[in-house]
Amino acid sequence: MVRFASLWRWLTRHPLLVDAALAVVVFVAAIWDPLFDGGHRGPDRGRGGPAYQTIATLDVPTVLLLVVGAGALVFRRTRPLLVWAVGLAVAVALIAHTGDPASPVVLSLLTLYTIGAHTSLGTTVLATLTTAAVYTVSVAAAEGFLSDRNLTLVATTGAAAAVGVAVRAQRSAVAAAEARARQAEATREEEAERRVTDERLRIARELHDVVAHHISVVNVQAGVARHLLDTRPDQAKEALGLVREASRTVLAEMSTVLGLLRTGEDEQVPTAPAPGLDQLDALVESTSRAGLDITRRTTGDPRPLAQLADLAAYRIVQESLTNALKHGDGTADLLVDHRPDAVVLEVRNPLRTDGEPTPGTGHGLVGMRERIASVGGRLDAGPGPGGSFIVRAEIPRNTP
Repeated sequence: MVRFASLWRWLTRHPLLVDAALAVVVFVAAIWDPLFDGGHRGPDRGRGGPAYQTIATLDVPTVLLLVVGAGALVFRRTRPLLVWAVGLAVAVALIAHTGDPASPVVLSLLTLYTIGAHTSLGTTVLATLTTAAVYTVSVAAAEGFLSDRNLTLVATTGAAAAVGVAVRAQRSAVAAAEARARQAEATREEEAERRVTDERLRIARELHDVVAHHISVVNVQAGVARHLLDTRPDQAKEALGLVREASRTVLAEMSTVLGLLRTGEDEQVPTAPAPGLDQLDALVESTSRAGLDITRRTTGDPRPLAQLADLAAYRIVQESLTNALKHGDGTADLLVDHRPDAVVLEVRNPLRTDGEPTPGTGHGLVGMRERIASVGGRLDAGPGPGGSFIVRAEIPRNTP
């Protein structure tokens, strides 16, 4: 089986050599033709002689015609119509020259099979009907009548075309199946890459949201402690306490995230519920203790959100308050508007005017936009009137 497969691959890679060998076989088969009581040119036809003709009974024109017809088969894959036309002309010439309709039958079978295997169905039908008509007229002109044997030859050439059509259909089906398989494989690879990218971005957003808020608190309170260490040690001590608390919180959350990343599918790791708007009080309190004076307003009738939308709402408020703490003047207005179809979040804070603003990476805004897109919401973030910065997010209750 392995040797046959290797041989088949070699034949597939060398189609010209295969067709050249086929031309030789067809030439030999046309000379020694035992299929249709050939050999009318032989001296023993009809007198108990051999049922095939030999080179000795062939004349030069017959051999030349067979050479031309068989030689044309070398180009049957690239020029099927031309090969069929040459084959039909050779068949007509052989019938006229020899008077034997069986003389070109092998050549006719191959040319019509080639037409069926390499051209469209309409072309195949037209070529088959043309061949049958020309064959019938040529035989009638050569013998003066049509016998059952001659009609059988015409039917046989039509069957060869039908076989070619069947082979072409089978090849098309195999090619289509292989194309679908390749497309499915490419789609699987693209889907796997997309999922890896989405997961990498999700992890990056979670790490940023977990770390950024608490590190901002640490940074601000460390600066406060350093500034008040000599003049107001009690307040400096309180600021250092906030630094320690924020550090402990971020270490715990980082440990949870990294534990999830390291855990296999079958391992169980205790995890806390994902934060949502129900934890907004704790978030506002921790941010206020870090030094941000927050004015909070809540309107509408609070109703539960889907888990993904609830997490997105919490993270957007967290990131917005963190940015206000880092870049603002120490105050922020938070609005949570519970509407029947959506929750609207708005954080507005004046930008710092004294000194250099704390530099940022811009990943926070990118993360917020990605979260909003994941739940089908809308986010507007940018400078507002009076030197303020406004973040406004609208999160639908029915997430996609």
